[in-house]
Amino acid sequence: MDKSSVSIFRQKKFLLPFLSAAIAMLMGALIFILPPPLSAQLHETTADQYHSVTVTPEVTVELDERSAITVTNSEPPSVELLMGNVFFDRKNTSVDAQKLEITVGDVRFLDMGASFSLEMLRNGGSIAITNGQIEMNIGGQSRLINAGQRIDFDNKRVIDESSIVGLNIASWRR
Repeated sequence: MDKSSVSIFRQKKFLLPFLSAAIAMLMGALIFILPPPLSAQLHETTADQYHSVTVTPEVTVELDERSAITVTNSEPPSVELLMGNVFFDRKNTSVDAQKLEITVGDVRFLDMGASFSLEMLRNGGSIAITNGQIEMNIGGQSRLINAGQRIDFDNKRVIDESSIVGLNIASWRR
């Protein structure tokens, strides 16, 4: 065997491991360079700060001071209230409007074209509807809430139900 054939054999012997290592390093670098798509965005306010978030072209969420929500890019869009008070302002309140799912603790709401205020309390919350209708899923039960109603709830049941005037809904917005 001459020296040139031995040299080519050694080069081929190290070529495959070298290319494998180079590809692995390139893929690792791409993971750090290209960030994954955001599946949820956090929006929060501090004292004396108010913030407005556009969830869909039809729905704007206004956050009171010391409030926080997460918004996902899923279909239908989903919002989770983490703390504080928020107001969901819907421009299109028709039945054909895009649905929006809202979560507060273990309670899930399905917005079917409504404008409403939602407040998170220690072990539950409160919802007051200006116009439209909301489906509320709590403790394995589902119920519809209409405009002019206020519902206080914990994670398992409805605590209180009352009528409310539109001026008293999200009074911090005025």
